Amino acid sequence: MRFLSLILLALAVIQPLSLAQLPNQEDNGAAQLPEWLVEFSNLPRNDREQYLRAFNNAKTAYQQGQWVACIGYLADCEMIYRKNPNVWNLRACCLMEQKYFEEAEIELQRVRKALPNDPVTVMNIANLHLACKRYKDGIQTIHELREMLPYETPADLLYVLDFRELLCHVMLGQIPEARKLVKGLSPISDTPLYYYSQVVFALAEGNKVEASRNLRIANSIFSKGSAIVPFQRALELSGIAEMQFSPPARK
Repeated sequence: MRFLSLILLALAVIQPLSLAQLPNQEDNGAAQLPEWLVEFSNLPRNDREQYLRAFNNAKTAYQQGQWVACIGYLADCEMIYRKNPNVWNLRACCLMEQKYFEEAEIELQRVRKALPNDPVTVMNIANLHLACKRYKDGIQTIHELREMLPYETPADLLYVLDFRELLCHVMLGQIPEARKLVKGLSPISDTPLYYYSQVVFALAEGNKVEASRNLRIANSIFSKGSAIVPFQRALELSGIAEMQFSPPARK
């Protein structure tokens, strides 16, 4: 279940830290580690400690929205060791935040080659598709991610994936397909997905007043904790609030 909690963190801020800690040289499980981690474990202790400090500084900078500083700390990491795919992943996220999408895609392709089955990387690729308006690719990638997740995946994570797919369908004008994803949800459902889906449907109809109302309700109900963060980030990433939709046909 450890990687699931890390995915939830990643979804909240599109951050890819699938390995929160790097091993010490004394770890007994080094034989089962990826090659790059084995190499890292064999570095001098002082180098590893400097690396970990720089990597933790990079994570903190990212969480504080300091994208340039984060990239600088990642460069410090690579002055010591250059083969950690998680560095490339985090740099890709910083580049996405700065709307350098082509550069971010190059980084994510490197990560996918090194970590072909990493669910956090797949989520970042789906985020990139959403930001680049490649909605069909986004839907396909989200489906791929669902196939990678185990049966006991928490409902909160599945709701976040549903919302990202819903956004893609709405941006493609596929409103019926989008509504199927939230069929059965109601105001008493214990998830921000219901209210954020209503925000999206209202924006698609050009009704910003209704969209704002649902946002206020969601913020009021789920004000404690970070439950709304992944929904808000996806909403911002999609740019739907700035889109001009055709008015709905009169019945």
